[in-house]
Parts: sequence; structure tokens; C-alpha cells
Amino acid sequence: MKVRVKRLVAILCGIVMLFNSGIGLVSHAEEILKAWEVNEYQEPVGDNVEHGIYDIPDFSGAKAATLTGCSIGISVNAEGVRGSIKTGSTVQASEIGIRDIRLEKYVDGKWVLVGSHPGGFRNNNDVYAMEVSTSSAEKGVEYRLSCYHYAYLEGEKHEVFNQTKGVSYNH
Repeated sequence: MKVRVKRLVAILCGIVMLFNSGIGLVSHAEEILKAWEVNEYQEPVGDNVEHGIYDIPDFSGAKAATLTGCSIGISVNAEGVRGSIKTGSTVQASEIGIRDIRLEKYVDGKWVLVGSHPGGFRNNNDVYAMEVSTSSAEKGVEYRLSCYHYAYLEGEKHEVFNQTKGVSYNH
């Protein structure tokens, strides 16, 4: 009887240790993207640059309250991944911003989350821009960046999802 109890306790301890170490690995796998607010969209530079699939061109002089001039760009090199994001509107928004920024890499045929940032916003303005970055990137691995551009315009929420194509560096 004592042997069975000891085995059961040993198995339970092993399961707890395995479970705890697995959780630790998962929590450290995702990197928090460093972010800073900038005055305007900064075009990513370099040979390894991609832009948003759902970028919205700038409609200057438009009368309707809508999103405009929304863009996202990503560049990847040996120093890391850098993204630049801008949300604009045709009229002053009570709140305008960027939310749910996600950096993913392509591994074994699927996109895996490697970094995130909640985003940011500004009140009573018609533009908001920010940049995000990581301190490193893997050679030959594709990365993509996604976010939501949003604004509260005349009491109504306008929002669009945007995502870059995958981009990598090989030098």
C-alpha cells in the first residue's frame, strides 16, 4: 500500500513539474513588441519591406466621415523586425488609434504569434501613428505584421483589419 501511495505521489509531482515547465516555455515564447508613438508614418527602409494588404489611400478633401490614409509597413533585417503603422480619418475623431498589433512568423506551414502590442490612440484628432520593433529576427524566416485601424467618427466606430505580406531576409 505504501509503495502505491509513493508511486502516485511521484507521478503527481512529475505531472505538476511537467505542467509548470510547459507553461513557462509558452509564456516566454511571445515577445512583447517595443512601441513608440511618432508624428507621422515612417516608410520602412531596406530591401526586405512589405506593405499592408488592406491599406486605405489618403482621400484628401473627402466630405464623408470615414477612415483614410491607413497604412502598415514592415521591414526585416539582422537587427530585427520594424513596423510602421498609421490610421487617419477624413474628420476629427473623438478617438483614433491602432489596436491588437500582432507579429507572426511562418513555421512549418503555419503562422505563429511571436510578438504583440495592445496599440495606442489619441483623442480629438484625425491621425495616429506608431512604430513597433523587435531586437532580433531569424535569417530566412518570413514575418508578417497585422493590426486594426479604428476611429470613432461622429459617434460611430469605423474599423479595418490590415496585414502585411510575409517578408524575410537572407543576407
